Amino acid sequence: MLPLSLLTAAQNKPMLVELKNGETFNGHLVNCDNFMNITLREVYQTSADGDRFWKLKECYIRGSTIKYLRVPDTLLDTVKEEQTRAREAGRSARGGGSGMRGGRGTPLRGGRGGPRGSGQRGRGRGRGG
Repeated sequence: MLPLSLLTAAQNKPMLVELKNGETFNGHLVNCDNFMNITLREVYQTSADGDRFWKLKECYIRGSTIKYLRVPDTLLDTVKEEQTRAREAGRSARGGGSGMRGGRGTPLRGGRGGPRGSGQRGRGRGRGG
């Protein structure tokens, strides 16, 4: 399971974010991008020493500063089930044709390929024949 797929499934769910400098943020995930930059809402920020607290309406956290993310355990199970379902659905839908691999060389598809030495020539590229 990839971290970004887990984060996209965690939208609107509560999570804890710990930064490399020791600060922690507790809030609900609003959005994340491919760099793991995240936006949280209804956030409780705790200082690195644990002495000070702030309540923020919304905050943006740069992905490169994140050390640790904690999401609900139920979310992990949900994402695993969705991925297995998608994998099984993908298997049943693929390869419904003749069982041959696609590409240029299949005689059924036409195209330029064909078996070598069959006497058929392609239409372009070069003279002769």
